[in-house]
Amino acid sequence: MLVKRRDTGARPPRQAILPPGEASALDRRSFLRRSGLVAGGLAAAGSLRLGAVREAKAAGSSAVGLETVIRRNICTHCSVGCTVTAEVVNGVWVGQEPSWASPINRGTHCAKGAAIRELVHSERRLKYPMKLQGGAWHRIGWEQAIEEVGSKLLAIRAESGADSVYWLGSAKYTNEAAYLLRKFGAFWGTNNVDHQARICHSTTVAGVANTWGYGAQTNSYNDIRNAKTMIIMGGNPAEA
Repeated sequence: MLVKRRDTGARPPRQAILPPGEASALDRRSFLRRSGLVAGGLAAAGSLRLGAVREAKAAGSSAVGLETVIRRNICTHCSVGCTVTAEVVNGVWVGQEPSWASPINRGTHCAKGAAIRELVHSERRLKYPMKLQGGAWHRIGWEQAIEEVGSKLLAIRAESGADSVYWLGSAKYTNEAAYLLRKFGAFWGTNNVDHQARICHSTTVAGVANTWGYGAQTNSYNDIRNAKTMIIMGGNPAEA
């Protein structure tokens, strides 16, 4: 139980023990504050490796200048449809700012939405085919990658039939890309075509159907903000 301490009278500040001849004195708070800064600085310095300190280089300013173009789009991670405000300089996406005017996310992003720029400009993003050779990944050309993968797929179909391959679509597909995947499966000669979204949400559909009798969301996201909620206070529900 938190108890508020009552002051019974003014107490003089506690003095720190200082060497003889020291004219000034520190109270306890100042002493602890300065001691903490020194200890933290020593700990940080001790954790640095030799050569770890180097000149800082800016990754790009988010300040809007004359050359900066503001472009707004919709985040592709989920169905909420949050607004993404991108700062573009010379055709390059250099920064991302909160979309305060958006009626959906109102200046906020989840962790994935805040990092959506990394899908395009991340240094770790694959930009060309890689092949594992001798325990290490090596860059190969597109023609070589298509030839090797295509040859292996044709060999599998020749040996085990068209139904031995299972084609799985991506949740990031557009309607046109999903159509082409289905058409490709038909040309391949199989109906083994599925979509990641169906596999991912098959459990949620079953849960919603058993709970609400309907296997999909029954309202829009805007309705959640305007819905009346119940707050439990001391065991008695109170309408917010």
